[in-house]
Amino acid sequence: MKDYYGVLGLTREAGEREIKAAYRRLAKQYHPDVVKGDKKKEDRMYEIQEAYGCLGDPKQREKYDRMLQEQAGKGKEGRQRAKSQEQTGPMPDMGAFERFFGFKAGKGMETYHPKGEKGKKPEGAIDSDEIFASFFGKIGR
Repeated sequence: MKDYYGVLGLTREAGEREIKAAYRRLAKQYHPDVVKGDKKKEDRMYEIQEAYGCLGDPKQREKYDRMLQEQAGKGKEGRQRAKSQEQTGPMPDMGAFERFFGFKAGKGMETYHPKGEKGKKPEGAIDSDEIFASFFGKIGR
């Protein structure tokens, strides 16, 4: 399980104001318009958004805190089970998905569009077999 408090540089005792302030500070530092194509920093921004999405919502934060307590109570066995649940394998090729829907999966809240060739959507219809293959792999015929 990800440590959302650590992602935002906070302790579990942080209040709503502290969470919001940490998010804003980090968002200014790692926003895609600021990092200009630095993939590691863009990925960090998505991690920050995910953490804030959980901790910034009181109900989700309460649920997350309960899960942390349960995990801590289970000790080593709980940590191993949680780690195995996180290991879901590699992500499929999302090119067809991105072309079909016009955005990258898991990258909600993006507020910019790349310039130049990267910003252009491919022309023409998208083959449904290509979309299927991007999620499930190519099936021999």
